[in-house]
Amino acid sequence: MASSGKLSTITVILDTNILIYSASEPFDIAHQLRRVGFVKVKVPKGVVDELERISLMRTGKEQRFAKLALEIAKKFDVLKEHAPKAPIDDQLVQMAKSKGYIVATSDSPLRRRLRKEGVSVIYLKHGRLIPESDLITKMGSQN
Repeated sequence: MASSGKLSTITVILDTNILIYSASEPFDIAHQLRRVGFVKVKVPKGVVDELERISLMRTGKEQRFAKLALEIAKKFDVLKEHAPKAPIDDQLVQMAKSKGYIVATSDSPLRRRLRKEGVSVIYLKHGRLIPESDLITKMGSQN
């Protein structure tokens, strides 16, 4: 990828959904992000809190995947959120807009909302992370 040098300077934040996916499938999120050129990856504190709640309040597979997702999340730096009492999706949108972060998500409604807000998104397709085309265009135009 021609713009991978620029991508390596951008922070990607992970949402709850993509971490749970990473826990439930043979999917190494850190490796997949590096594959497309991203090395600065962080997890918002609100996402960690949400995973902790799920691991305590749910049962069965959901609980197990949330616990595994917490272990995955611990491999990344944790970001303090801007509005700890706001819903996590609101926190993700606010952080991404204010800091220029990219959001990695497999949550379709969140993805649509982020795009509407002008935030670049990395999403899952057939078990691989795909940067939205506008992100590649933006980074290519900065060369």
